[in-house]
Amino acid sequence: MDARQYKQEFKSYYGFLYWADELNEDERTVYNSYKDWLEEVEKTGMAKSYKMVLLSYMLSRGEDKWHNPVTAEEAAPYFHHYLTEKEYRRKIDFSDKTTKALWEYDQNKVASLIVRMPITKWSESSKGLLIYEDGQFGFGFDIDQQDMSVLYKITKDICEYRLHAYFERKGN
Repeated sequence: MDARQYKQEFKSYYGFLYWADELNEDERTVYNSYKDWLEEVEKTGMAKSYKMVLLSYMLSRGEDKWHNPVTAEEAAPYFHHYLTEKEYRRKIDFSDKTTKALWEYDQNKVASLIVRMPITKWSESSKGLLIYEDGQFGFGFDIDQQDMSVLYKITKDICEYRLHAYFERKGN
């Protein structure tokens, strides 16, 4: 089976691992409790990498803080650095007319882009899993403290894979 067939059958890679009994007890519990979130991270549409770059920023804050709401202004330096640090990323996702003007960092303009693209688009399409209110982007669900570490790890795995696969596919 190719990856597309796995996704159709199991909705996510972790869904497949769950089915194949390859997850430990904590991972199984987290998968069952946060299945909708994990599937959202794995299947959300990506015309550009922006959603996963924003999630990568959130994850970069560490296991204890990754789930806290974030503003576009907070994410702007990371977002800009991530997309401009490597030439292939800049060429693939940051070289149209609008984003070329952002190669030189301007926090307000980058933050405006973040609100327009990943934040608004993702919060509108995620069926309440992600929300954008009062300038804060965050989760529309609670995470139990005992699940935090495992959910962080699984979310990070999916995010890193999606970014890698996205740039590899777009680069070819």
